Amino acid sequence: MVQRLIYTLLLLIPFCGYGQDEPAAYAVSDEFTIWNLSPNDTAYVYADVAYLRDQPNLQGRVLDSLTAGTMVQIVSPTYGRNKIKGFHAPWQQIAYKKDNTVKKAFIWIGLLALGKQKDAAGQLFIYGYDRFIPYDEDNPDRYLCSIKLFDQQRNMRGKHTFQVDYSEQSFTDSKLLPSMGLSELQQIFRVAFLGEACGIPSNYYYAGWNGSMFIDLPMRYSVSDAGIYYYEESILFPTEHKKEANVIYKIIEEGEAPEEVDDLAEITYDIRKKQEKFLWNGKSFTRLTGSK
Repeated sequence: MVQRLIYTLLLLIPFCGYGQDEPAAYAVSDEFTIWNLSPNDTAYVYADVAYLRDQPNLQGRVLDSLTAGTMVQIVSPTYGRNKIKGFHAPWQQIAYKKDNTVKKAFIWIGLLALGKQKDAAGQLFIYGYDRFIPYDEDNPDRYLCSIKLFDQQRNMRGKHTFQVDYSEQSFTDSKLLPSMGLSELQQIFRVAFLGEACGIPSNYYYAGWNGSMFIDLPMRYSVSDAGIYYYEESILFPTEHKKEANVIYKIIEEGEAPEEVDDLAEITYDIRKKQEKFLWNGKSFTRLTGSK
């Protein structure tokens, strides 16, 4: 809130010498993006180096650059689209502070973080897309993504790369958790790519931070086709199930409706449940035999 207020006040300062003050001259794109950034929102640069331009396209002159972890404020709607790093994203005008001066420029928003979280110590966790990888014989369409962690001085303390299978998910969110009873961990960063429509899955990725590096934890997945079928996984950490130390439970539930059902009748599912157990040793996890 304080940072946003500071940026709002700074934007009231007259800005001279900037050659592009009429973004409305460009075609506005009304298409929804997974970044979902609106004017006055704050965001963080995700790319190691993000080039800023005087126009919302690749033909624009490069005015400046920002490094990962820099906070910016969105000041325009979205404009156009360009394909970079294998995926399409629009442009938006941003305001940022550099050399004690507030400046404005356009950025391709694929260079911005998809989401962010801060802990009590002021450390910043962000995540975003590195590149899109089209399907091949063995793998579906997928994004290469990374989590980046910065200290209060904006020094990067850790980076963790993971792969996200793409099935038209349209929303994303994140959550910062404590260690949840897992030894040697300080925090757990959860990233979700969510499907809001029938047949589009939601994927949840968990990465544990031990103070020096990120470590993969079991992920979970859910999908449904309304009135026909659903599949849902949930994760229970030791502080949640309160049964065994350093054991993670994955609870799996599947429901399938009868093939023939009265349209006016309440749908009842044939439900199957099972669970998997994973043992955490402070450095990695292994699936325990006998999970059912």
